[in-house]
Amino acid sequence: MKHVDVLIVGAGPAGSVCGYLLKKAGVDCLVVDHATFPRDKVCGGGLSSKTCRLLDQLVPGLHYDYNTVGHIRLSIDNKAHCEFDTKEPLRIVQRKHFDHDLLKQYISVGGAFQQAAFERFEEQNGQIVARLKSGEEIACRYLVGADGSNSRVRRCLKPDTERGILAMEQYVEKSGDNGVDVVLSQSYDTGGYFFRFPNKAFDVVGFGDVSTTPEKFRKVMQLNNIADGKARGAFIYLSNDYPMHDHVILIGDAGGFANRCTCEGLFDAFRTARNAAEAITSGRSFREVNAPIFRKMKKEERLGRVFFSSFGFAILRWLCGHPGLVRWAFEAKMKRETFFKK
Repeated sequence: MKHVDVLIVGAGPAGSVCGYLLKKAGVDCLVVDHATFPRDKVCGGGLSSKTCRLLDQLVPGLHYDYNTVGHIRLSIDNKAHCEFDTKEPLRIVQRKHFDHDLLKQYISVGGAFQQAAFERFEEQNGQIVARLKSGEEIACRYLVGADGSNSRVRRCLKPDTERGILAMEQYVEKSGDNGVDVVLSQSYDTGGYFFRFPNKAFDVVGFGDVSTTPEKFRKVMQLNNIADGKARGAFIYLSNDYPMHDHVILIGDAGGFANRCTCEGLFDAFRTARNAAEAITSGRSFREVNAPIFRKMKKEERLGRVFFSSFGFAILRWLCGHPGLVRWAFEAKMKRETFFKK
């Protein structure tokens, strides 16, 4: 039986960054993922300025390709419109290449990677024993679940776990306009919105709410003048309702750490990856190290209920008439949630 200090299931951004930080700290770890990289991922690929700053701190010197975007357009029910330029631009990446670059950075510092599918784990004699679908067993001191919203590690902790909301997207030809579009509507269920993110090769258009179906997705695309195309979907898990375990840690989408209002997941994927590495290297519990983020999730849930209520939409429509205030609120959020605030 193979033995490692830390087994990380999932080689997406959270898993690769966690592995990178552990290897830099001298911790023996192994990352496993069933996918062949580079692999694609359902995601608009937007990196906010705070996400870029955090990533630069965690993985200094990382080189990755992106499109710089500094203009945002917001529309509400096709009645209220607002657009503004951002003080700090967004970076729009192609997840197929971005995720692979992070994995390669982990491997470059001596990180071990194995293409394999995780099946389940059990506790034996004070250690975690993970079983792969191949039948191979790996003993570890810590098991880190970074395997996305459909996390098999989380299902071992909570077999009846929910899948979350369905988000769908498709690729379209570049519009020639290098701006981000966001459309909100009271006809969408709580938390839903349409988006268009332009990367270097194409535009990503998408939609998701609590009752998304392929039929609803196509209808929203038609209302936003998007021709039928090849659509893809993925669930976004938005809960922390699983039992905590001192030696089984969930990070990123596997732990339900996507933003409760926007469903943006990369910022907190990196933060929870950092916190998991800190908990392991310091011997503290992840529950303690990650406590501020658990509290932030609860605040976002409360904010989301207000933001997507009739009252919230009335405020947003009023704000659309004052683009300076919208820009101020956007920039304030970028400054408030930086890597300095754990």
